[in-house]
Formats: sequence, C-alpha cells, structure tokens
Amino acid sequence: MISQKLVAMASEMPSGWQPKLMGLYLLSDSLITLTCFLISISLIYWVRQHQNLSDSRVFILLSAFIFACGLQPLMDIFTLGYPMYWLSAGLKTITAVLSLFTSYTLISLLPKLLQLPPFPELEKINQTLKISLQHYQDLMQACPVGLFETDVTGHCLYINDYGCRITGRPPSDALNWGWVDGIYPDDRARLIQEWSSAIQNQQSFSLEYRLNSLDQSGIWVLGQAVPVKDSGGKMTGYIGTITDINDRKKVEEDLQQSQQMLQLIMNTIPQGIFWKDRNSVYLGCNLQVALDAGFKSPEALIGKTDYDLPFSLAEVENYRKIDQEVMAANTPRYRIIETLLNANGKQCWIETNKIPLHDLEGKVVGILGTYEDVTERKLAEELLAESELRFRQLAQQEKLINHLANQIRNSLDLKTILETTVLQVWELMKVDRCYFCWYRREEMNFNSRDKNQSQSYLNPAYWEIVTEAKDPTLPNIIGRYSLEEVGIWSEKYLHLKMGRIDHIDQLSDSQRKSFLLKFGLVSVLSLPIQTQMGEIGVLVCGNHQQPRCWSDSEVELLQAVTAQVAIAINQAQLYNQTREAAVLARSQTLELETTLNKLQQTQAHLIQTEKMSSLGQLVAGVAHEINNPINFIYGNVTYATQYLEDLLNLVALYQRYYPQPVSPIQEMTEIVDLEFLQRDFPKLLSSMKLGASRIQQIVLSLRNFSRLDESSVKQVNLHEGLENTLLILQNRLSEAGGQQTIQVIKHYGNLPLVECYAGQINQVFMNLLTNAIDAVQEKILEGDEQVYSDLNPQDLVLFSEDNSLNSWQPTITITTEVIQDERVLIRIADNGMGMTEAVKNKLFDPFFTTKPVGKGTGLGLAISYQIVVERHQGQLKCSSEAREGSEFIVEIPIQ
Repeated sequence: MISQKLVAMASEMPSGWQPKLMGLYLLSDSLITLTCFLISISLIYWVRQHQNLSDSRVFILLSAFIFACGLQPLMDIFTLGYPMYWLSAGLKTITAVLSLFTSYTLISLLPKLLQLPPFPELEKINQTLKISLQHYQDLMQACPVGLFETDVTGHCLYINDYGCRITGRPPSDALNWGWVDGIYPDDRARLIQEWSSAIQNQQSFSLEYRLNSLDQSGIWVLGQAVPVKDSGGKMTGYIGTITDINDRKKVEEDLQQSQQMLQLIMNTIPQGIFWKDRNSVYLGCNLQVALDAGFKSPEALIGKTDYDLPFSLAEVENYRKIDQEVMAANTPRYRIIETLLNANGKQCWIETNKIPLHDLEGKVVGILGTYEDVTERKLAEELLAESELRFRQLAQQEKLINHLANQIRNSLDLKTILETTVLQVWELMKVDRCYFCWYRREEMNFNSRDKNQSQSYLNPAYWEIVTEAKDPTLPNIIGRYSLEEVGIWSEKYLHLKMGRIDHIDQLSDSQRKSFLLKFGLVSVLSLPIQTQMGEIGVLVCGNHQQPRCWSDSEVELLQAVTAQVAIAINQAQLYNQTREAAVLARSQTLELETTLNKLQQTQAHLIQTEKMSSLGQLVAGVAHEINNPINFIYGNVTYATQYLEDLLNLVALYQRYYPQPVSPIQEMTEIVDLEFLQRDFPKLLSSMKLGASRIQQIVLSLRNFSRLDESSVKQVNLHEGLENTLLILQNRLSEAGGQQTIQVIKHYGNLPLVECYAGQINQVFMNLLTNAIDAVQEKILEGDEQVYSDLNPQDLVLFSEDNSLNSWQPTITITTEVIQDERVLIRIADNGMGMTEAVKNKLFDPFFTTKPVGKGTGLGLAISYQIVVERHQGQLKCSSEAREGSEFIVEIPIQ
C-alpha cells in the first residue's frame, strides 16, 4: 500500500521526481535505517556481554544516537505520503539531544583516547594480551585442581578440564546448575544449603563433599570459592577450586580406624592404663580405669584428679606421692603393690607401673601409668603361704611318723614306743607338758587271811600316767589318779571323745574342778585311742603358762600320731601274743608273723597313699591355677600378633606414601630403631607363644600324671604315662651334675591300650625313674670326686676343658614291647651304680632303703611291687650288677 501510495505521489510530483528517483530514495533510506538499527542492536548486545566495562554508558548513548539517526530516513519516507511533520521534528529534536550527550561523552573520553598508543603498539599489546590469555587458559587447563567461575546467583560460567574430569561431567552439563547432578546423593542437600548460604551472605565457601563414582562409594573433594567484586565493591560472582582429597580422606579414615582400634585394644586390655600431667591431672585413660573410678567412659575422667575419685584419702596421698617421686627422679617405678577402693566399694590389690612422660625437649611433662588387679594373686600367695605352712607341718608330721615307724621297726617294746612318741610330740608341738596315760579297769583281788579261808575284794578303776615329757621346772605327775580326780573328762575319754580346750576360762565351773586345775593346766589338747585288745589310752598336750589356740593342723597331726601309736601298740601286743603263741604252738608263729608283715605293709601303703594323694591334689591344683592365666596369655598372643601385623602394615604404608617424614618422626625412628623393631617384635611374640605352648604341655602332663579323677580301671596309653613322667622329671635329667646331662634312650614298641589303674601305674614309673636318676647321679658324683682327687691343682682347669678324661655318658634306656599277645613289658635300665646281691634280696621290703636319712623312706619300691603284682596281677623284676647299672622289668596283662 505504501508502494502504491509512493507511485501515486510520484505521478503528482514535479517533473524532476521520476519514479526511478523515488525508488532510489526509498531504497537508500531503507538501507540507512536498517544499517543504523543493526549497529545499535550490536552495540547493545556487546555492552550486555561486557557488563564489567567502566564506560559502558558511552556505548549505550552511541547506540541510542545511531538508532535515532536511523529513524530519520524512515520518517522522511513517511512524510512523503503523510504530513507527519511534528513527529518528524520531535524525532530530530531527540536525535539532536542524543547527539549533544554523545558528543559530550566522547569529548570527555578524548583525553583517554589520546593516551592510547598508536595502532602498531595496540596490535603488539593485543598480541601480548592474546598470548597472556592463552597462557592463562593453558594454566587453567593444566592446573592439578578443578577451577570454576559462577555468577552472583551461583550459575556455573566456566570449569576447566580437570574439574570436568574430577566431576565426571562434560563442560556443557556442568554449566549453569548442571554441576549439582554430579554430587553424591547423600551430600547433595548439605552442599546446596552451604552454597546458598554463602551466596546469600556474600561469604567465602569451603566444604568437603563427595562426587559420584563408578563404585558408588563417592570421591571426596574439597570445594572452595571466594567472591569476586568490581572496582565499586559490588560482588559480580565467584571463582573457586575443586581439590581431590579422596586419598587423604582414606588415610584419615584408616587413621581414625587405627585410633578406634587402638582405643578398642586399650579398652579390651584388662589392665588399667592412664596418663597425667605434672599436677597429676588425668589427661586420658582406658575403659578399665574409668569403670574402677565409677565413670561410664574414659572421657569423663579427663581433667579430674585422684581427689575427685572414690579412692580413700590415704590411697590418694600415696598415689600422688609416688607420682611426684617418679617425675622428680625422672625414673620409672615398676611393680608397686597398692590398694584400690573401687567405685562399687570393693577393696582390691593392684600392681602399678609408672613411667615419666617427656616432651620433644626431653622435659618431664607428665606420667604414664598402668595397673593390674592382683587381688586373686595376693589371695593365691596367701593361700600358697598357708599351703606352704601346711606342707611344712605335713613334712614335720611325716618326719615324726617316719621316726615312729623307725622306732616300730627297730623295737616292738611298748614302753619305748610311748616314751618316743611323747618326747617327739613335746618337741614338735612346743608345749609345756606332754604325757600318755592308760585307763585301768577295776580288778578282783584275793586276800588270804588264814590257811582255811580267803577273802576277795574289788580294786576300783583308775587312770595311770605312764610317761611324760615336760619343762624341767615343772613337777612330775607320773602316777595313778582316781576317776574322781579326773572328773567328767574320764567319761569323755572312755567314749573316745577328743578334748580341745584353748583356755580354761571358757569352761564351766564343774569342768574347771577337774584335774586340769590340780595340775595347773590352762590349755589342753587330748586324743584318746583304743587298741585291738580294748584298752583305752590318752595322749595329752598342755600349757601351764600361756593359753593356746589349737589349730586344725595340730589336731590332725596328733590324730595321725595317735593312729601310729595305736598301730604300734597293736603291733607290740601282737608281737607279745606271737611270742606267747610261739611257746604254746610253733605252728601259729608263721601266721602271726604274716599278720605282722601285712600290718606293716598296710601301714606303709597308707602312708604312701596319703603322700601320693596329697601330692596329686597339689599337682592338680597347681596345674589348674597355672592353666587359667596361661590359656589367657596363649589365646591373646595370636590377637596381639595380628594387631602388630596391622600396625606394622600401617607403618609400611606411611613409609611408602610419606617417604620423607618430619624431623621428630625421623628422630624417634632412629631412637627406637624401627627396622630392628619390625624384625624382632614378631620373633618376640613367636617365642612368647612357644613358651606358653610349652607351659601348656607341662600343665597337661601334670594333670595327666596326677589322674585324680581316674581311680578305676580303664584303658590307657602307657607311652603317654612314660612321657608325662619324663616331662615332670626333666629338670633332674638336665641338671644331673657338672657338665653331664642324663640321656634318655627310648625303644618304644607298638603297644595297645592297657586296662589298669592309670594313677598307680604312673606312680610306679615315677618311683623307677627317680631311682634310676639317683643311681646315675651317685655314679656321676663318685666319678667327679675320684678324678678331682687324682689331679693336681694346676690340672683342674685343663680337666674342666678336656672331656676326654671322662668318656662315660649317663644314660637311661626305656624299652616297651608286647609279649605273647596278652602282656606288655616295660624295661627301665640305667648305667648307674648298680646293686649287690644283698641289696637285691631286700629290694622290695617295706622301709628298706640304701639312701641316707631323710633322702628316702624305703616305701617306693615296696608300693610299686604291690601295685604291679597284687593290684594288676603282673610281675616286677630287677637285674643289677654293682657299678654296672640296673634294669627293672614291669610286666602286666593287657586286660
């Protein structure tokens, strides 16, 4: 329509305006307008893309001016057809105003434009800027951390290649808010919250979070960003870095796990571990210390002193005193035995070790302490002391019994037996007086007054003290005493009731009126006995000066003595009856002698049985007490070895990934000799485990040897019994004398399981092997004395270095075999001193021994003979030659 209008106007124009001219005007004005509009739009777009320009208003005014200039040709075209002159004039006015502002602005920029270098220099500067920009971009791409840029709203504008690789996303996906998709889902909300808070507060941003990874575990990175501001102080965006800290995180996690494991180990250890500062303020501890102090966790104890804990004041003062002594002397103290009052009110004994702690300069800054509850050990020590006292008393009792047995063996005179018994008991019990009295029954006597008649009368019963041992200052009380003088004690003794009075003031008035006051006794222990003939006697021990509390062991001792006295009296009476019967009938002599021998054997068997029972209980008890702690040690050595391997592996990782540690670590590595520790510590644990295993074997051997729970017949492995016995005697085999060790040669056959009394067979093995060792040791000592007596003093050193002078090797040979498919044969041979024919003939007699007094009782082989021959229907033989050695042969049936 405009074109048609313009054509119509051209027809009305003066002749000079031809249509072609009008078209040329129209085309030129249109192109000018279009060009101005494009230039204006380009400037506006360029300004928007470069918002950080300090003089952007110049370009905006210039764009508006050019746009206004472009409107003028367009208005010229419209005014040809439409008389819009006011509008055209207004647009020109606006264009004029814009031209003024634009010219003013350009004039103000003219000094700056004049300062610009010439074009060649600008080109050179531009080239330098391009090189710098390229170098900057290369540095950005080569930087080993992720670099990014965002605007003020947090939209990502740029990220380098490393950032793309670490996030696992291409740049196109990471721009804007696309980087959020690369965040690990569990950390996404936390990261967005922290990032938004930093943007809102215009603060720096720093956070550790995880990025997605193929194994779904996440890659730990450290994101940091700082705000960027223009010259006016207005924030225009953020620039930041993304650093891969995954390896560091793994090391931290491993270190944290190691610390947790170390804390777990410390809390698992039953010992208490703590450390304090110079003022004895707790800096840390393990769980055991916290529980003892009444706290649920070690952290609750930090910052407290011993005064804040439920210990007694005396204990606290003692603890702090030792702390100050250790820190002042800078010297550790070990095995400090102290008491500890636990939070539960239980008093216990502890064994404490305290070591001073030093800083890097070597100054004492605190103390490290460990303690262990040794209450059970203290109780065990007390029980052991009591047991030792008990065994000493038993040894004294055995000595007394052996002496009595020797008296019985040497004499069957009743008077001698009683005098010896009273004297030995008086010396052993350390009492003021010891005596023995008999109860004499009433008797019928006849008195003849004349030749044709006689009169009978009844002698009343009485007590007769027949022998005594006393303090020389005390009067003699041997004699007869009526039942009225003895009082109510006579009835007790006749009913075989023991009298046990610690102090006479504890008795009633009626009891105190007895003969105790008459003799001046204040403490009495009396034990009645009854013989096979029905006679009643009483062995009495008493004090005149000081009261005495009679212990159970003393009572048991006197009971054993009275039992021996009863046996001795019975034997004496049987011996007297035997002598009388020998006069009446020689045929009864053999029977009585047999009875006597049986009594002797019974006595010997009872003594040996009691000794072996006590020994078995002691061995079993000791084995049980040792077995518990050694099982704990043996069970924890394996875990300690595993923990050590873990710690050494951790140290190896540190050495591998941090080959250049700081100087304090290098100094400590040199001080502790880390390489030697890494080599030697596993060997140390291995040797500890081997030692614990060795102790377990010894304990098992002790328990197997005692066999307290195997009193019945059962199938056993005789080789196991031999090995257990050898293990128990190992110290005697290794310490035979001088440089020589007894060699044990074993020729074991293929033995089946044998039905027998296992404990008794082990007793036989123990007796035979002990005798063999004694015989070999006797020959060793005799040989050494002979050689040393023949040598000059100057030759003694040469003899000690030259073993060729004594080529004899002490040896014990053990041989086992099966004979006739129904019996087993055990041979125990030695190359010791051997025996003569006279000794061999009495070898199995009770109480016969060739050893010095106190070395043997003469019961070992006699009991062994009874066990093999009578209990197992076997045979025990011996073949020996003087100075050539001996061989004992044990033969027992398999079933």
